[in-house]
Amino acid sequence: MNIDAIVRLALFIGIPALIMWLGYKKMSEAERNDLKTDVTSKRFIATYGLVALSLVFLLVEPIFETTWMKVISGVLFSIGMIVSSFFIWLNASSKCKAVLGIISSIIALAIFLWVIT
Repeated sequence: MNIDAIVRLALFIGIPALIMWLGYKKMSEAERNDLKTDVTSKRFIATYGLVALSLVFLLVEPIFETTWMKVISGVLFSIGMIVSSFFIWLNASSKCKAVLGIISSIIALAIFLWVIT
């Protein structure tokens, strides 16, 4: 086991979780309900959820030293970015803005896949 990877995992998951928990405690009841509705929506899970899960797999991979976690991370990230591009296209006010969003998603996907290989 790699101690550096465990510390990195604890920091990259612990600090944002603490900040989100403190922000959640400051919200009013109506804002909390809106947040619960947004986070449990299919769109959020299919886009941000898959990307976040892929990053967790990427952080856990050095701990267990298995390469299949990188493959799973790449697949989940790819699916998340493709679904994100689809939703950008459907919900954009203008197709020019949608194309810019999709191009940035493709660039992020290419950089991510290049980094994990």
